[in-house]
This record gives sequence, structure tokens and C-alpha cells, in this order.
Amino acid sequence: MSEPTSVSEVRGGRGLAGVLRPAAWVWLVCTLLSGLDGCAALDSSVRTVRGQDPEPSSGVPAADSSTVTADDDISPALRNRLIDTAAPGEEPKYEYPDAHIDPIDYYRERYGVSRPDADRFVLPSLVNLIFEDRWLLDDEDPHRALDNEIRHRLKINIRDPDPDTANFPNSPYTIPKGRVYIENSPLGLYSKSRSGLQPGIYQWEALLRYGLTDNLELRIFSNGLSYQSALGAHPAAFGYSPLAFDFKANFWEENTRYHLPAMGLEVYLQTELGSTPFNNGTQPSINVLFEKSLPYEIGLEYNVGVTGVENNANQIAYQLSFQWAFEREVVEDFKVFFHGFYNASALPRLLQFQGVGTVGNSVPQVTVLGGGGLWTVNDRLAVFGSYNFGITVAAPQTIALMGFAVAL
Repeated sequence: MSEPTSVSEVRGGRGLAGVLRPAAWVWLVCTLLSGLDGCAALDSSVRTVRGQDPEPSSGVPAADSSTVTADDDISPALRNRLIDTAAPGEEPKYEYPDAHIDPIDYYRERYGVSRPDADRFVLPSLVNLIFEDRWLLDDEDPHRALDNEIRHRLKINIRDPDPDTANFPNSPYTIPKGRVYIENSPLGLYSKSRSGLQPGIYQWEALLRYGLTDNLELRIFSNGLSYQSALGAHPAAFGYSPLAFDFKANFWEENTRYHLPAMGLEVYLQTELGSTPFNNGTQPSINVLFEKSLPYEIGLEYNVGVTGVENNANQIAYQLSFQWAFEREVVEDFKVFFHGFYNASALPRLLQFQGVGTVGNSVPQVTVLGGGGLWTVNDRLAVFGSYNFGITVAAPQTIALMGFAVAL
């Protein structure tokens, strides 16, 4: 069977009919999955492909899985991202291409862009699944899409994306080109661990984010002013935690049609540019960032990565780290979340815990769970906080965080 050659052919059902013939099998599978009433639209599609007249329409528009709007059952992050793509007074929506069409035909029919000597794409389905430009997903006119992208840069909106330090994972989305987020948590209380190996700490963490492009951020993070209680032979210490230099890139948008999460990548290097008691060597880390819409307007944000940790033998040990958060908007501009991490948060908040007083050359395993909220006060200001509990003996028994973020 040859591939569909145009968007209209795919929407007419040609690709579907080729896979699910004969019609008896189509009807049987559809009946088992969705009942007799759910097969009308599919049967009409097959009839159209075979040259038969479809049954009269009921007049009720069928759901289009290729299009997502702000009224759909999507995560708060995707809704805020979607709303920002349209001009004032326009209805924002994403239209995802069919995975089985030829991208050349899709570009021609949707955007009016083609050329007679176009070369075929390698892995054309992958070209359609992954879409890095949300502005073109919303508007068929490339010129208006570019206008909307630039319009987005001209107006500050701290909802798109949300502050990263509100919860433990980091979003795959980046701030607009030329914009700045200043995120800080004046309240950062980490109690001692049950193992007795980790001291209690107070710290005032801060994250500076700058949009180099719409899809790339330069970031500088530090746990800031810090106080560490005495532990064994280590006296109490007060000073400034080291700086970490960080880049975050957004690779592609979430594709709700094919359940593909948004994806990004973050790479940071924690330095020794801090007070001596808090320096734990030069430690690299890399995280792959994901965000996905779940039913009931719940968003799932999760990161998987490798974190460098200096143990008590002055060796860099590399740990698998994982961070996650489920979030939902309960009233306008107020979200609650349940979050946690394994071994390390997405930013180096706990590395100094893991480098002190470890047994032998090992690094203790740390697991933390908790919950909190994020209140977007206005377009420039957001306030957040969380209370968390250590699950493993090496983790702090409790972690209390509260802070705010300002967009410039």
C-alpha cells in the first residue's frame, strides 16, 4: 500500500481503510472497543474511501483528535502555552499533523510553502510527530505565526512557563527570548536525617534565568546564604553556597494527538565558587525533561538524569536521579502539586548533604516526597511553597520551602 499523498486523503480515511480492511473486521474491532454507537464515524470514513455515499450526518461535529484547544482536558502548563500562541480576540488551538502523511504535502496544504524540486524527508512520520514551533501549530499563515511569536516576546507572562523552583522537577519549556526570571526561596529549611549523617541546613536559594532564544535558556543557580549545623567533627558553618552554571533547551512541544510528551534537556556544572565549608568539588549533571497532559486536567512533569556527587574520598560518583510532580489548577491562577525526587532534585539543592560524613566511598540514597502550591499573583509575580518528607534514612526528615519568582 502506498503512503497517502495529501492531507485531504488522510482525513478522508484512505490510510485507515488500507490497514483495517475488510469492513467486517473494522466493524468487529470497533464494536469491541467502543460499542455499536461508536462505530458510525469510522464506518462513514470507510464508505467514503470505497466510493460509497456515507450515511447522513447527525449534525453533531465529531471530535477531532488532531486539534487541541484551551477548552480541552489538558494540563495547566499546556493550556497557558496554547493561549499565548494566538493574537488577542482569536481562539487559540493547536492542529497536529497526521503521522502518516507526506510532510511536503502538509507544508504545502497548511502553510502554502513548497517547491517543485523538494527532496523527500528521512523518517517522515517522525517529522510529523515532533513539532518544535508551537506558533505554526496554531496558525496556518506563517507570517501571522511569526507575528504571534514576536508578540509573545513583547508581553511578560510568568504563567508560560511557570517558575522551575516551585517544585522538584524542571519544566521542559523555556522562557521567551530576551526575558528574565528571578526565582528565590528565602525560606529553605532542611532538617537532620534519621541516619544522623546529614546536618540540618538553612539556605536561601536563587535561580536566574535568561532567554537566549525562545528555546534556549542561560541559568545561574545557587543555594545562596547557607547555615549548616554542627555534625560530629564538623563545626557549624555559615557562608555562601557555590554557583552552578546551567543551560536548558526545549526540543519539542507536547503532542496530545499521539500522547507524546514535551521534551527538553538541562545540563549544569556546579562549581567551587562559594564558601569553603559548602564547596564539594566541580560536579556535572544532565537531565532529560518531560511534561505530559493527563486526564482530569492534571499535568505530569518528570525528569530523568545523571548527577555527579563528590564523596568523602574526593571522588566524583555518578548517580541516577529522578524527579516528578503531578499538578492541577484548582482555581484560576492557583495550582497544587504532589512531587518528589530520588537521589537529587533537578537543581543541586542537596548535593552538600550527600558529600558529608558518608560511610566508605559510598553515597547514600535519598528519596523525598511532598506537596505544595503555586499562586500566580499577576503576569510578573508568582508565589510558591511546599512541605516535604524524607522517605529514606539518609534524606532530611523534613524539607520546607517557600519563595517567589519575578519576571522581567
